[in-house]
Amino acid sequence: MSDVLKLSLEDISFLMELEKSGVVLKAGSVFNMSPSTASRNLTRISGYFPTPIFKFEGGSWRATDYFKLIRPNLIEMIKNAQTLMAQSFDAKTSERTYVISCMMTEVEHVVGGILPKLMERSPRSRLDLSKHENELAAVVNGLADFAIVTAVGLPADVHVMRLYPVTRVILVRRNHPLTFERRQLTKKILIPYDRVSILTGRSASWTSPEQNIFPYERYMEHTRYSTSRFHTAWEAMSKTDLICVCGWRAAEIAMRSHDLVALPLPIDAEEDELWNVLIWSDVRHKDPAIIWMRSLFSEWAQEEAARIAELEEKGKGPPTYKKRRSSAGV
Repeated sequence: MSDVLKLSLEDISFLMELEKSGVVLKAGSVFNMSPSTASRNLTRISGYFPTPIFKFEGGSWRATDYFKLIRPNLIEMIKNAQTLMAQSFDAKTSERTYVISCMMTEVEHVVGGILPKLMERSPRSRLDLSKHENELAAVVNGLADFAIVTAVGLPADVHVMRLYPVTRVILVRRNHPLTFERRQLTKKILIPYDRVSILTGRSASWTSPEQNIFPYERYMEHTRYSTSRFHTAWEAMSKTDLICVCGWRAAEIAMRSHDLVALPLPIDAEEDELWNVLIWSDVRHKDPAIIWMRSLFSEWAQEEAARIAELEEKGKGPPTYKKRRSSAGV
């Protein structure tokens, strides 16, 4: 007699991932399983059924006709379970830990908006900001619930919420020679200056905020300090003529703590409309707690847009010479 009633929601989700990828390792990674655990998981789950549900052929695992026959029932079980979870989720009593992966300095600003809301509405929950070498992989592999990244080169199988547009500026010390320039800044004017390069941990798709600003120099020819922890450069920048291309919100944080100022991006710099976004995996997409948490980010994004609009109205917004060119959105 089969033990199908022993199936858990995660077991069924694991089978769906295996059918999609055909690779036990990849299906297991979605649930943060080691290769050996994922293999044992498939053996255990298969034992619940009276007939084989997967067969290994052509280098991958393929669903049997029996699995294809019962798939609609399994999908219905997932939907029913998710409905029950949604009905039972209560933010006020939830003790969920939400893991966010992000390497950007300006995540401090995002956390400053999100954490107070979380503490007020879900006082027993917790926010965990983790640093992963690859935020995209952290989300896809189930190591993080969310990642905050620049929307360049994103995987096709993640969900995306726009948070705010990327506005790059030049950060320098107060009374830096560039602050006395009467001309509009150009890339040529910036070339002689040594700089701090912010590393994103991403591939060539978005290696740094200074991408496309210095296309003709040798690799890091004028970089004197490279780091993914931008705040470690601020004191040195306040004492030298180092410059740095960074996001406006990171510059805001830097200027509050050190004697630094922000200048517009060079007039001849390409500034397409890029966005910093919140991403999450398809596995997490219908999780009631994740749905609720996304609502906090959505609320904050609207508040942030209003804040920037107010700053710009007062002439205190991001310095710029021109409007950014619009590009394909996320």
